[in-house]
Amino acid sequence: MNEASLYSKYSGLQKTDAKFVVDNYLRLVKWKSHEKILDVGSGDGDVLLEILLPGLPPDFHRLVGTDVSDDMVRHARNKCKHSKVDFVPLDIATSSIPPEFYEYFDHIFSFYCLHWVPEQRRAMKNMFDMLTPGGDMLLAFLASNPIYDIYENMAKSNKWAPYMHNVKKYISPYHHSEHPENELEDILKKEGFVSHLCRVEDRTYTFPSFQILSKSVAAVNPFIKKLPDDEVDNYIQDYVKEVRKLESITVETCNNNDNEEKVHVPYKLFVVFASKVV
Repeated sequence: MNEASLYSKYSGLQKTDAKFVVDNYLRLVKWKSHEKILDVGSGDGDVLLEILLPGLPPDFHRLVGTDVSDDMVRHARNKCKHSKVDFVPLDIATSSIPPEFYEYFDHIFSFYCLHWVPEQRRAMKNMFDMLTPGGDMLLAFLASNPIYDIYENMAKSNKWAPYMHNVKKYISPYHHSEHPENELEDILKKEGFVSHLCRVEDRTYTFPSFQILSKSVAAVNPFIKKLPDDEVDNYIQDYVKEVRKLESITVETCNNNDNEEKVHVPYKLFVVFASKVV
């Protein structure tokens, strides 16, 4: 990801889906008193502080937000004023979780993180190991999105291929799956979870203009930081051209003085609720 401040400003899609999941699925979590909670991939901290935190029982003991990016962790720490909330660096696909986190958390949440993780089984194992017996987790991440088709198409061009040679690393492991729920259910069960819900939700997000789309691309596109500075604008322009080519994406011209175009992007979102049996 690019700098945390840019991500914070142009993360409307992530916040919209986090709110959707909290509003519709947080009821599945069974709360007790003084519990410890983990948020995996908390990024700039906005979702944790603005969407997750207000839904928690007031007597929780501790809420820990993690991210693989030190920049994101620093950004989140700087804006956090809650005495029971902290942010720490953590790669959810690490080969060794911090010993102090082993069977430490009663609940784990993750919003818009796990599609960045090729090592799905390792991530699920680590979350299993960090949960207390009887603990549970609520996850939301992309199963598929046209953005991944754009990555693949641009990676085939002679112009951008040198900067996108590891494109598969940045595509959801389930993007080309015919039955993503079955694949994920199988991983959950193999790592010891009882799966109560493993659903793919059909979602659509509307960018109000191509300008906002471009800013959002710059905020999360993993290849931009590899480009020479004088090629970034050209890359984004080519990206927008690829958006216009995709039949799955609908562009709507607005009847205003600027003739702005709304961009409707359909995608599939995993919602998962699973527990660790006592």
